[in-house]
Amino acid sequence: MIRVTRGSSPRYRRDDIESFLLISRKTTCSRNLAVTLVEMQPGGLQHRHSHEPEQMYYILQGSGIMTVDGSEEEVAAGDCVFIPSGSTHGLVNTGAVLLRYLSAASPSFSAEECDELWPLPPLGET
Repeated sequence: MIRVTRGSSPRYRRDDIESFLLISRKTTCSRNLAVTLVEMQPGGLQHRHSHEPEQMYYILQGSGIMTVDGSEEEVAAGDCVFIPSGSTHGLVNTGAVLLRYLSAASPSFSAEECDELWPLPPLGET
């Protein structure tokens, strides 16, 4: 069994967002799946971007506006959004509380992409 925690995961922090890389080629040698926990402060913005792995966001807490290929919709706790491979997507926290979501992408990002996208050490190593 491989067990990971938020505090033991590589991360990034920018634009009022902190992302924790839980499952990936880098953290667990997963070839087919990458899972992240993302925490976005009120007003936080995930800039629109795209990548080859298909992805889903499951909103755990809070609310915001999700954009996928130009379509914008409000999302809130309990919503699950599917993002097809290559689709441009982004999210903004429009609520007054922390927006938390779990993201899964398949296939996993490469080890090099993981190093580039989640460059900060785990919280326990700072």
